[in-house]
Amino acid sequence: MTELTNIVANQRPLQIKHPATDEPTGLVLILLPDSHPAVRAASRKATNERMYNRGKVTAEKLESGRIDMLVASIGGWEWQEDLTFMGEKPAFGEQKLRELFKVLPWVGDQVDFALGDRAAFFRSSEEAGD
Repeated sequence: MTELTNIVANQRPLQIKHPATDEPTGLVLILLPDSHPAVRAASRKATNERMYNRGKVTAEKLESGRIDMLVASIGGWEWQEDLTFMGEKPAFGEQKLRELFKVLPWVGDQVDFALGDRAAFFRSSEEAGD
């Protein structure tokens, strides 16, 4: 018999790919599922802010909320081989993540797309194909 509560989402790796060639760049981000406490907290914060502002949302607030969600959805990273960002292999942290998404918006686009594939959080990394 299968226990329903054993079916849970897990974090998963996402290999960031070159936007033109689709070749792996050497940056691997660890994505957290939407059930992770940090992601849920960021989602609630964004919802509360939208409710508080009652329709007075600006493009800047929307973009800031998107970045907040992206940052909350990343649990770590790996810089493979000789890949660097601004001349270094940065330590994982919120500020560096924000800088990465600001400087390279195509990385955030790939994360957004991968986060939308909910089923991939329930498969092994071999099955997910990232």
